[in-house]
Amino acid sequence: MSAFIKEASVQAVLAAANIVDVVSGYTSLRKRGTTYVGLCPFHQEKTPSFTVSADRGLYYCFGCGEGGDVVTFLEHMENLSFAEAVEQLAQRFGVTLEYEEGATRDVGRKDREARLLTLLDKAATFYERHLWETEKGRTAREYLKRRGLSEEVCRAFRVGFSPDEWRGLFSRAAKQGFTDRELEEAGLVVRQGGRVYDRFRGRLMFPLVDHRGRVLGFGGRTLTDETPKYVNSPEGPVYRKGQLLYGLYQARKAIAQADEVVVVEGYTDVLALVQAGMENVVASMGTALTEAQIGLMMRFTRNVTFMFDADRAGTEAMLRSGQLARAQSLRPMVMVLPAGRDPADAAVEGGAEALARVKAGKMSLLRFELMQALERGDTSTPEGRVKVFDQVRRIMAQVESPKEREEEIPLVADRLRLSNESVALLLRGGRARSAARGGGARPAGPLPLAQRLLASETTIEREFLVAAACNSAQACEILEALTPEHFNDPSNREVFVGLREALLKARSLGEESSAVEELKWRARSGSQAGALFVRLVMEADQGRYSTAVLEELHLRLQEQYLKREIAALREALDQAGDNSRVQRRLVNLERLLQSVRAGLLNLDPEEGRS
Repeated sequence: MSAFIKEASVQAVLAAANIVDVVSGYTSLRKRGTTYVGLCPFHQEKTPSFTVSADRGLYYCFGCGEGGDVVTFLEHMENLSFAEAVEQLAQRFGVTLEYEEGATRDVGRKDREARLLTLLDKAATFYERHLWETEKGRTAREYLKRRGLSEEVCRAFRVGFSPDEWRGLFSRAAKQGFTDRELEEAGLVVRQGGRVYDRFRGRLMFPLVDHRGRVLGFGGRTLTDETPKYVNSPEGPVYRKGQLLYGLYQARKAIAQADEVVVVEGYTDVLALVQAGMENVVASMGTALTEAQIGLMMRFTRNVTFMFDADRAGTEAMLRSGQLARAQSLRPMVMVLPAGRDPADAAVEGGAEALARVKAGKMSLLRFELMQALERGDTSTPEGRVKVFDQVRRIMAQVESPKEREEEIPLVADRLRLSNESVALLLRGGRARSAARGGGARPAGPLPLAQRLLASETTIEREFLVAAACNSAQACEILEALTPEHFNDPSNREVFVGLREALLKARSLGEESSAVEELKWRARSGSQAGALFVRLVMEADQGRYSTAVLEELHLRLQEQYLKREIAALREALDQAGDNSRVQRRLVNLERLLQSVRAGLLNLDPEEGRS
């Protein structure tokens, strides 16, 4: 929650904001009973599992687990901070916000930033008009035509042209009341010898727009032999290098629909690909990809594909960017262009058909890395193959997924003239030695299976909590007898404590509705627990979990807990030897486990299930 917006103002925004209207801007909703349903805007699906409750002011997806109130929705959809989301909703629904004492300085900063954003937007319009409406813009128009870029796509990205004058933009901005200082802070002018002059002169202008559509800076390309080839806005109050992706604002919906983002290097690469029909594309703007840029992409999709220039520099940049994406637990993919080509060339000269061929050859970053190592190394001699295999082993060790590694074994075996079994054996030996030396790779072992088993336990825990919320009267006694240790997942443990407190408090007050209000308050957390609290509220009055289901899930929860406790006691006995107290507890727990399993056997597996 913002340290500056008063809680009363936040509540006023939540009361005024129509969550159905807001969500409808991102997905089509259909009324069903007292709620609205539609396709989830957070993940791809064919059957609607996304539910919006206008009465409660909440949303929840039963497919991916996303949930929250209208502020949370806007935060997640637009990648906004809490304060930004509240302010945007306040503006939309006509709520005047009040700030805590001490926020005056912050409000002043926001006013200053608003002035700079207005100035930058007006500058973009000025450059646009100079490109398309003046005779002096003819040179730039002819350049774009030679590059095969249409006026339509250029206008969609607000491409412009800066006058080849020392004070062209400065004079226009001064007439509109903007000061020298504001022009400097916006990065539009340079001060030298006590005078200011335009930073961008005679350059093709690419507005650098954030994911909210705000112009934060510019990239300017020369149309002559002048150096440098590109001039970019300096960092300032609103522009931060490495925190923007060119084209993200225009590509947001296409990225969500494709559940994939294609990353290229330059501005014209984006324009050419969009013109050829590939709209889910953004550019890193010629700089090394940053964690902030990866984070922006992950807000819209976890599927990232790189398409960089097909030269040595482009290949190295693609490898670095891909490894950064992998470090964020992504599985990056690569589209490889013909040698010496860049994405703009391929799109303009070959059109959609050429891009379809490139897309058909898409491969994982791991395969691309292995192919580079195998092609650059000497595989003609035994000594050379040994060196290449050492590099292959290092590349493979960076990948956590056993399945992904196994998929590439035939490629390595074919190039090094080995059998698949021999490559697999060598890789296993290498990973074991790497782990013994304290390397980052994890040796093959039971952990993947353990993770699957834990995932199954987590599901039982969550389903039990939902069933308890749906049967609050019967659940109180059950919850009183349980402890946080019955829940292995930290988020589930947190939700159990909150649900138990809410239900027991409501029972003591004799007001069932107070439990729902308590859960709604806890749902405002941005954590995984917060999303589960949302689900509890949404499910509480749906009646989809009967008391029979609650009983079954309670027994399964106990079974899981007892099995963990018994395993821990057996391990303690193995390490400490005979211990009568531990043995007595072990016997008691094993008897209890038998009783729980007998209870499960006596249940009708179909009772209470729809």
